[in-house]
Amino acid sequence: MKRLTDILFVVVCLVICIIPFGCMTFAKTDSTTENKRLKEFPPLYDDGINISYLEELGGYFEDHFAFRNAFVNTDSEIQSRLFGVSNMDTVIKGTDGWLYYTDTLDDYLGINTLSDRGIFNIYNNLFIMEKYVENRGAKFALTIAPNKNSLYDDNMPYYYSVKASDNKNINKLEPYFNKEEINYVDLFNLFESQSETLYLKRDSHWNNKGAMLVYNQLMQSLDLPYDDYSATKTVRKKTEIGDLNTMLYPVTAEPEWNYYYDKKQGYTYINKVNSVEDPWIETENPDATGDLLMFRDSFGNTLIPFFAEEFNKCYFSKGTPYPIEDYMNIYNPDCVIVEKVERNIDEFAFSPPLITGIPWGIYEEIENAATDTTLSVDKTEISDSYLAVSGVIDKKYIETETEIFVEIENDNISTTYKAFNISDENGDNGFLLYLPKSDFLSNGTVHLNVVINNKGKYIKVKSGKFNIAEVIQ
Repeated sequence: MKRLTDILFVVVCLVICIIPFGCMTFAKTDSTTENKRLKEFPPLYDDGINISYLEELGGYFEDHFAFRNAFVNTDSEIQSRLFGVSNMDTVIKGTDGWLYYTDTLDDYLGINTLSDRGIFNIYNNLFIMEKYVENRGAKFALTIAPNKNSLYDDNMPYYYSVKASDNKNINKLEPYFNKEEINYVDLFNLFESQSETLYLKRDSHWNNKGAMLVYNQLMQSLDLPYDDYSATKTVRKKTEIGDLNTMLYPVTAEPEWNYYYDKKQGYTYINKVNSVEDPWIETENPDATGDLLMFRDSFGNTLIPFFAEEFNKCYFSKGTPYPIEDYMNIYNPDCVIVEKVERNIDEFAFSPPLITGIPWGIYEEIENAATDTTLSVDKTEISDSYLAVSGVIDKKYIETETEIFVEIENDNISTTYKAFNISDENGDNGFLLYLPKSDFLSNGTVHLNVVINNKGKYIKVKSGKFNIAEVIQ
């Protein structure tokens, strides 16, 4: 009898192991609620025999085995209900049904923050971005969407209660925003001043009432007339299934309450739109005026209906680096809004927008110094329209708020540009300047000078001559 029991146990285990593979012919998993892209079936030959074929095949099976979502959901239910933890490395299970996004932990714990120089690089690049937009005759507004646990952390797990520091990236940026040189809309104080919770419990984003609040604040910052929705009826429905909810419970995710505004839709989509997650969305409202260009992430999803109602035409982009110049040339917007979630604000230092450099006058005396600064002129991988002037400043000459300029001497004409400050895995001393390739098509040799400004002291730290014809060939 015992032998029969052992055999049955082994058979059951084998069947359980075989089902995910054997059923792939008719029940293969082709979608996921996790924040990732499913692996594609690997080729056996890839410029010869693919030596990683078996490893890649294993990865494909892990993503596509039959009934995967059901297995994941069952494991999630067991671990969350019995042990109070999440089985997904992208989701943090809090108390009282709250879920948080794991990528917000660095900000929450005050770890892996940017250096003071990295923070200044963000400010410098945002400053250039705004000045470019304003020089084109459009209004500019920037806002940062708070991580959920930056506002509502009472339900974070107890084992994250010890923080390295409260001085996270957004806090280090505040002194620069307080200079009022950038039209920054502060959502942290705005949400904290509200008496009710305006983020979803099982989603990483604000609810629709929170989106309306953000829309109102942004419209005020642009000094434009708008419908504040105070006279619009709201309907509360328990239909919202959040992103974190479906990541953790792909089969048994339960809906939660959200608010909906009872207003007749006046806008239509110009392009084919599958969902608000689409990377490019165009809308038109014939009863409204003005055009809006908005660079946004997923927090902008719920903002789309509000702005689409308020502007004649709206252009919503998730593209990065922001192709601001190209879009402004094509669409000529009256307003430009940039929205980015708190956890990703370092992207402003790592990946500045695609815009032609802004001429910048330097009238003070300039000293010369022999330094280890590097300088190059290259074509760009992200756009065929620009040349990129870039390099790294000798670290001995970099201070926290060092500004970097590039002077171009061409055909007996000298023009100086304020450069983007660049952070990367090697440090925070880089610089980058985009210039239209068309400006140099007929030129031979161009002379470049790199000048830094340390608290009013201007120093030329690098010079070089470049044959543009060789660069662009």
